[in-house]
Amino acid sequence: MREILLSKTIFTLFRVWLVIFLLSTSSTIIMAQTQILKELSREQMIQDIDTLFSTINKVHPDMYAVYPKQQLDNDIERVKSELEPSGNIFYFYKQVAPLLAKLGDGHTNTFPPLESEHYVQVFPFSVKINNLDKAISVKNDYTRMRNTIPVGAQITSINNRQSQDIVQEMLNYVSGEKEFFKIVVVERFLFTPLFYILYRDSIFNIEYMFNQKKYSVQAKSISFEEMGENPLQEGLSNLYTFRTLPDKNIGIIEFNSFTDIDRFKVFLDSTFQILQKENIGNLIIDIRKNGGGNSTLGDEFFQYISPVPFAQYGKVIVKCSDVIGNKQDDTNPNEFKIYDEEELTELIENNLRYKGNIYLLTSHYTFSAAADFSWAFKYFKMGTVVGEETGGLAVCFGDCISLELPNSGLSYGISFKKFYSYGATDENTHGTLPNYNVEAEKALDFTIDLITRNK
Repeated sequence: MREILLSKTIFTLFRVWLVIFLLSTSSTIIMAQTQILKELSREQMIQDIDTLFSTINKVHPDMYAVYPKQQLDNDIERVKSELEPSGNIFYFYKQVAPLLAKLGDGHTNTFPPLESEHYVQVFPFSVKINNLDKAISVKNDYTRMRNTIPVGAQITSINNRQSQDIVQEMLNYVSGEKEFFKIVVVERFLFTPLFYILYRDSIFNIEYMFNQKKYSVQAKSISFEEMGENPLQEGLSNLYTFRTLPDKNIGIIEFNSFTDIDRFKVFLDSTFQILQKENIGNLIIDIRKNGGGNSTLGDEFFQYISPVPFAQYGKVIVKCSDVIGNKQDDTNPNEFKIYDEEELTELIENNLRYKGNIYLLTSHYTFSAAADFSWAFKYFKMGTVVGEETGGLAVCFGDCISLELPNSGLSYGISFKKFYSYGATDENTHGTLPNYNVEAEKALDFTIDLITRNK
């Protein structure tokens, strides 16, 4: 039972897509220019849709928790009835991804079909998306001149499509429990591939606002080779880092992924030795860029910062099925295993346990195991949470099986567990709520200022 409660390894859409993308380098892009997309017949697409949703029904603990069965069935039948006689992988993806997104489960999703790499030319800017009004602004300019549009300028339209309409359409393809989480996923990972899949533009007529003035410009699509850098690697090269602000008596841990338990143990030991040796009285733990991973890293971390025994999960419901291979009773086609409140994890003897003030920075992107970590951090009063409500909820589905559809080859993941963070009930339809609600980008400066003022 212990392993089940602590092994919430995620298979989220954006991380899986990113791994595929980073492995798809320039040689693949060049080859793609001469490749012909495989055509799927209408019958093949219907077979894959039926396979997809029958498998989800077998594996998922409650696939209709968010979207009613009758409505989903109607939507599936409508999509099948409106299919073209044939279509390529991109066409098929556009049919099924919005259906999956209706389930409202960030771990049950399908991925942009980039593993068959026909993704040649891309929109030459990375963007920021405002959570409130869905406005798009330029984060980085990757055009050949590198100064086509000023960084920070607000894009109002692209090829006569209003920016807010573009974002709204993209959200239909993203799985997630909360819209603000889905917006961040589009911003950080999916804007570029979805723009290509949805519109296939190679020339972009862009209208934008800068310093309260309107401008128009035309830009050409580019390859990732021409970017000279990969805008999607932010937060992935450094899983966890530590630095100090000696003049402010502050240590800062940037914790970007719950990955590699052995490496993380070494990191924790060396970090808390420095904190103790330098007698640093304030510790900031930054999980704003953390999309989750293996929750056992959270337990290791808590042994250094928790003042009391702790637990990350209070209850876990596991769906058993032949698909996963965890079914034990052939007479029960819908077998569930329920693990109720496990005993708290006792504190081990640790002479490096931190005694100072602790602040945890969260964002709308903080998801899965990272969100669970933040909930336990707040519940057991380990310190102060600063930032935004987490994208991962206190009660959510997770732990995924990864599969591939037989005809299209489209990859998808399905949750087979329902997790209750410790102390949470079905009434907790939200993520971890911060003690100080601050825009994520400003959370670090706010916290440093808060520490300084409290001296």
